[in-house]
Amino acid sequence: MFLKKTAIITLTSLFLTVGCISISTTETEQKIQQTLTEQATKITELETELMTSKADIEQKQNSLEAVQTDLEKTQKEAQTLNQQLAQQIAKQKAAAAKTPKRSNVVVSKVSKRDIYLDKTVLGQTEWLYINKAKKSFRARVDTGAATSSINAVNIQHFERDGKNWVRFNIAHDKDAEANIIEARIDRYVKILQSSEPGERDRRPVIKLNVRMGGITQQSEFTLTDRQHMDYAVLIGRSFIQDVMIVDVSQDYIHPKYQAEDNK
Repeated sequence: MFLKKTAIITLTSLFLTVGCISISTTETEQKIQQTLTEQATKITELETELMTSKADIEQKQNSLEAVQTDLEKTQKEAQTLNQQLAQQIAKQKAAAAKTPKRSNVVVSKVSKRDIYLDKTVLGQTEWLYINKAKKSFRARVDTGAATSSINAVNIQHFERDGKNWVRFNIAHDKDAEANIIEARIDRYVKILQSSEPGERDRRPVIKLNVRMGGITQQSEFTLTDRQHMDYAVLIGRSFIQDVMIVDVSQDYIHPKYQAEDNK
């Protein structure tokens, strides 16, 4: 009887021990499985990161290859341009070599007298003969004035044949006998007044046949009162251009002209 109880107790203990061992083994397997799962997850994440890094590396490699391609293209273009430049320089040198060298010819200097041989030289003051007045007047040559001007007092405007005319006294000296001239007005000009800054004087312009030296021509004159000035006539550039030059160091180079019927 005692042996049976002992056997029963022993068997019971054995079963309990085996049960405990079984329970402990199951928990261990679960932990191992969980650990494996976690490690698999990490491996998957690492593989994903590796693939991403690989894609980035490939993209950068593609960009680098594109830059290298552009650089090679630029280098080729530069080489082409250098070749073209070298060819042009070679052509220019060849052309220069074919061009005959200039001989050392001594060119004689041309004197001012030869240059101006066909022009009339005027002094800074000259006599000007006016056909309508049948008289010569002292004239001052002024290359700073565009248009010539002439003394005119007692100016009277009138109409003739539908045209505007003017009548005035050309005599410069106050005590001199009046010398009346009539002429058609060609146009009007506005002259800036030196005595009144900003003010402009509207003057009629007429054309007169005149003579100075050996030249006879029709020239324009503005009409203005020059009684307070030394010269009855001012000669401007329009009178002397192309046919005359001025030597300001001289006066009255040409003699006073007198018409045949006044001699």
